[in-house]
Amino acid sequence: MSEDLQAREEELVRLLAATRRAVADGAGQKEVQALRDESERAFNQWRIETSLALHRTVEQPAPLTERAVESGSQAPRTVREKVHAALLVLGTPASPTLLSQAYGAFHDDDLAVGSMRSLREGERNSHQVSQRPYFVCPVLTSDLQAAKGYYALSTWPLEQRIMTPHSAQLWQLQAVANVAATVQSGLDSGQGVSQPALQFLHTMAAAAGLYSGRPETLEAQAHRRMAPLRADHQAYSTEVAERAQALPEAGQLFGKGAVRLNHAQTAALWGLARESAERVKSMDADRPAPAAAAASPVAGPLIPEQASVRHTSDHSPQQGRSGAVTR
Repeated sequence: MSEDLQAREEELVRLLAATRRAVADGAGQKEVQALRDESERAFNQWRIETSLALHRTVEQPAPLTERAVESGSQAPRTVREKVHAALLVLGTPASPTLLSQAYGAFHDDDLAVGSMRSLREGERNSHQVSQRPYFVCPVLTSDLQAAKGYYALSTWPLEQRIMTPHSAQLWQLQAVANVAATVQSGLDSGQGVSQPALQFLHTMAAAAGLYSGRPETLEAQAHRRMAPLRADHQAYSTEVAERAQALPEAGQLFGKGAVRLNHAQTAALWGLARESAERVKSMDADRPAPAAAAASPVAGPLIPEQASVRHTSDHSPQQGRSGAVTR
């Protein structure tokens, strides 16, 4: 059990015991209700920690040697797969630039920043028609809209995919802690760590205001810096996540307005489109073709309009001649 999860559990047990004692001692309703409200907030934070712990257990990044792409031994990864691999290393929402740097530090090929421009729209469209183990999705703002500049994974808890006033700094420190843990794991296992991975870790640590040191030292420093930010972030994100529960699954992943159609609905829409096209085609076939020109009341060949005699109110037809020309 992680230290954060254990601390949340102990705090929850303490508040539940205090609430029980307050009821037994005949405390007033106001005091009991305050303890209950505090217990509920502690339970929400405990729930978030258990979700994060479960995610870290189920979806741990592969060892460094397994993550590296062996030239010629497997098909090149798609942009989607590269972003997924980088997000697993960072373990937190990240910008395209950071994703590109993280992927390049642990793999033999590159992830270009420009290649991610259409990824979000492609993932949203794929979510409407397919079932996949994961989707690359944006983070959500406080009004449940998709935020620009960050990518996340659909398998992460909703609270982890919500932007708060402290999220940028918290995610930066969390990424340092996760990368440091990955690098330290490689050192402990004897696999070794590449120079780009070490350089990437120290660059991230310097940007976060942490002094250089061993990976395990940087990880501990990052966790200490996160402690005062995490409580406010979780309280804020929990409130937004509760409102997001009213949205459909697509809305919880891609923001308001993202509608997910199941296979039956998609097939029905295609059927309506085909039926509409056939109806328009049938109407066009039944409509009479327009006449090339109006039939002349006088027998004989038709005369082009510009060759006919035009009359105006000021000039009457010459005597002995008719308005129509005949042979």
